[in-house]
Amino acid sequence: MQVVGGRYDLIRQVGAGGMGQVFEGFDRNLKRRVAVKLAHANLESAPEWTRRFLREAELMATVSHPGTPAIYDAGLTDTEPYRPYLVMEFVDGLTLDVVLARRGPLPIGIVAALGAQTAAVLAAAHRHRIYHRDLKPSNLMLCDNGTLKVLDFGLAIALDADRSRYTSTGQTIGTPAFMAPELIEARDVTPQTDLYALGLILHELLTGARVVTGTNAFSVWSRQITTPAPDIRVERPEIPADMAGLITFMLEKKPESRPASTVAVHAVLMRHATDLAELVDDNNSPARMYALAVNAPTRSPMAATAIKSAHDPTPASEAMIPTDDLSRGDLHRAVEKARRLADESRYHPALRHLHTAIHDAIPLLGARDADVVDARIQLAGLRFESGDHAETAELYRALIDDLTADRGPYDDQVMYCQRQLAECMLHLGHTSEAVDRFLRLKAQLEARYGSSDRRVVEVAEIVGDLRR
Repeated sequence: MQVVGGRYDLIRQVGAGGMGQVFEGFDRNLKRRVAVKLAHANLESAPEWTRRFLREAELMATVSHPGTPAIYDAGLTDTEPYRPYLVMEFVDGLTLDVVLARRGPLPIGIVAALGAQTAAVLAAAHRHRIYHRDLKPSNLMLCDNGTLKVLDFGLAIALDADRSRYTSTGQTIGTPAFMAPELIEARDVTPQTDLYALGLILHELLTGARVVTGTNAFSVWSRQITTPAPDIRVERPEIPADMAGLITFMLEKKPESRPASTVAVHAVLMRHATDLAELVDDNNSPARMYALAVNAPTRSPMAATAIKSAHDPTPASEAMIPTDDLSRGDLHRAVEKARRLADESRYHPALRHLHTAIHDAIPLLGARDADVVDARIQLAGLRFESGDHAETAELYRALIDDLTADRGPYDDQVMYCQRQLAECMLHLGHTSEAVDRFLRLKAQLEARYGSSDRRVVEVAEIVGDLRR
């Protein structure tokens, strides 16, 4: 029996994909069943794939949602060829492709409930600007207690100014039958990329037939780009107009014509979601009891206004944009305007304008939302440029506290804020505290990148100069 990490026994293979194999495993230390994802042996010579594989652990840990498997460990095997592995929660259940094969087209209420759960997981990922890119029925696991898990973030990307994108320009990765046109054409990936895939999944669950097919990958890609999706109500005329309209919007070829966010998708689906009892093996499981108690009063107040009927003349782009997305747009515009004002050395109106936008966005999006964090960092940067180092220091302290609690101490933005705070301390004449901050930053960089990394060396040199 193969053992990885000195503690995880690989019992049997339970799945495989383009990046690796998934095994049922046993953790010798904690005496529990786990899932171990092991990279394919032929990928050990491709550093790009190894980084992407290990990145999956970081991405999934960042999302931290009950609809994704919990991450326990990650590392490299002990012997050559060294292969990265990922240890996570073992999820019992059936993937939706298996459910569909066994039962055929599913009831409308059940499809709505499954789609709403998926949308909720995507909302958590998108809040960190993490996009799955390979959503399909075989990556959605229906558990015995009626909850759904979104699996395999191995092809996900995080769009963050300070993070690497582990994809190459022009590289097409994913499952052709569920790929959005922009993914096929190597254009920008957005939340709407995942919503397109979810629309295809909903369509397939309702009709029992794959929406886009072909004799080979190239023909499928071509049809994804050019062929409109069939009207869902031809196959299922009993589907409510707003749900049918939602699916139609989700399958638009242009990303900007699709729903504005997962929030809007979730709101509409929740109007029609029903209990999953007929799909659940154990209706009295403690997890299901807990889920039922949590969801007992559920009734989405946004559902009535989040989307219009497919026959409503209101443009889709207007009907599908909830309040939070309007706030995001205002926030982005506020950052741009503040930057323009600062470029003209008009710091006071720049700071006032951006501070107001952030203040308005936090109640809707949260202080730790990726867009809000970016705006807060911009605000701190503008204060630094204006010479108000005492106030800037307080802004960076708050950012460090929030980001460390949410992402851990080794996140790039956490370390960026640490460095900026140390610079503030220098400007304020607090050299001792600045040295302490630089030393803390050095330890974080060393843990993340290794002692020989240029960033570690640079910070060590700064500390050396300050101590002379």
